[in-house]
Amino acid sequence: MADALKVEYDRADIRQILKSFKAMDDEAVEQSKKVGFDLAEYAAGKIRSYAVGSRFIASSRIADNVKISKSSKIGEFSFGFKSQKFFSGGASTETLVAGIEFGATKYPQFPAHKGKTGYFIYPTLRKIQPEIIDKWETAFDKILKEFK
Repeated sequence: MADALKVEYDRADIRQILKSFKAMDDEAVEQSKKVGFDLAEYAAGKIRSYAVGSRFIASSRIADNVKISKSSKIGEFSFGFKSQKFFSGGASTETLVAGIEFGATKYPQFPAHKGKTGYFIYPTLRKIQPEIIDKWETAFDKILKEFK
């Protein structure tokens, strides 16, 4: 679990959290889904606001078309879909999201701006990660206390 020295969960932590949902009753799981959805919506909003100020028009189109899972208990969202064709030539957000986020050396329309660190999605997530974890842990503690 997260503590003062660790601001992220690793895969083993996430697996343990997901296993804990099996022991919870339906009402607690529903509350967890609501918390997860609200936090994913908050994060997507932060990403959207960062993308609006971007020098790439496509970044705001990608960020505006986020899909947030309503059934996820931990809060999940995704960008880039084949069905979202917003660009000339029929390009979809699915084909552009990686190029816009990370750049490319092969294609001049995707300048290699920040390499592996990302441009608008990953930097925003890294920036708000401690806040999101704190909000999620606080909300989850309330759910656990209510249903013990």
